[in-house]
Amino acid sequence: MSDLINSFKDEHVRITDTLLEVQNVGISSNAGQKLMQSAKGYLVAHLRKEDKELYPVLWKAAEQDSELKKTLEVYAKDMEKITDSALAFFDKYQKEGDEAEFAKDSRGLMKVLLKRISNEETVLYKKYNEIVSYY
Repeated sequence: MSDLINSFKDEHVRITDTLLEVQNVGISSNAGQKLMQSAKGYLVAHLRKEDKELYPVLWKAAEQDSELKKTLEVYAKDMEKITDSALAFFDKYQKEGDEAEFAKDSRGLMKVLLKRISNEETVLYKKYNEIVSYY
């Protein structure tokens, strides 16, 4: 497995672990607020890194692979929705919030993120590794 993919997987763990820690300490605490800022920063940095280092390689390969192109188109639309949802979540709770509502919303976000992470790691990252190992 490539170093890039390993770093993406490490980032997935950091993002989800940080969000879980916010759930544990509470969104209304200073620690919870700092963790939320960290989680948002980790997620945004991760998305930028994927956009810069992962997707260009995949899109280039998709020029010769119609199935990969279809997959990437679906994943891109899905990621746009997830990103919008995640950023709305972070905006909503950037200055505290109701703990019960936060718990519900964060569980929903975690469910969506974990599904996306699973899909990325089993489909996109696998394909990326195939492409880079070919060259």
